[in-house]
Amino acid sequence: MLPASHPLLYACVFRDTHLVADLAPSPSADDGLPALAAALVAGAPPHHRHLTHSAAGRAHALLLSPPLALAAVSRDPDLPAAQLLLFLRRLRCLPEDRMRDDMPRLAMRLPLPPGDDDALAREARDVDAAEEDARTTPKRDHARHPASATWRRHLWIVILADLLLLGILFAAWLAVCRGFSCIGQ
Repeated sequence: MLPASHPLLYACVFRDTHLVADLAPSPSADDGLPALAAALVAGAPPHHRHLTHSAAGRAHALLLSPPLALAAVSRDPDLPAAQLLLFLRRLRCLPEDRMRDDMPRLAMRLPLPPGDDDALAREARDVDAAEEDARTTPKRDHARHPASATWRRHLWIVILADLLLLGILFAAWLAVCRGFSCIGQ
């Protein structure tokens, strides 16, 4: 849980339309933020990777990384969008089962010291390294999503059965026509 004075009001991660993890300063002070975040995700323009804007005295950031959509709402409209996006990019590097637990630790890095471009550059390098590490780490999606592995296995069985049936039909055609002699007639 974040302290009440923290600039981050709400952060969440959606997989498609299902909430994976979220973070609010206190459970009672949500002010409709989960609904706002869901509306941000649902209303995201197609073919965008990120979106930031300020409205109603708050800064909003959305990072789209299909099938994940990450959103953050800050109480400080002057909190640079780059910092919110760095937070969301770092969060995206985590495995989904750790996002809920590690989100407060990552949020405590916000805000970076104002006017300290070196701190922002260091954070950007750290996030780039974390993203590269997440890209090179083999994922075990089929272990977490056995339905997709079952579907893939079923697909291969159907394809192999089709190939076997086509092979039998081709062999029968060759036997009836005595090779390729039917083609020339």
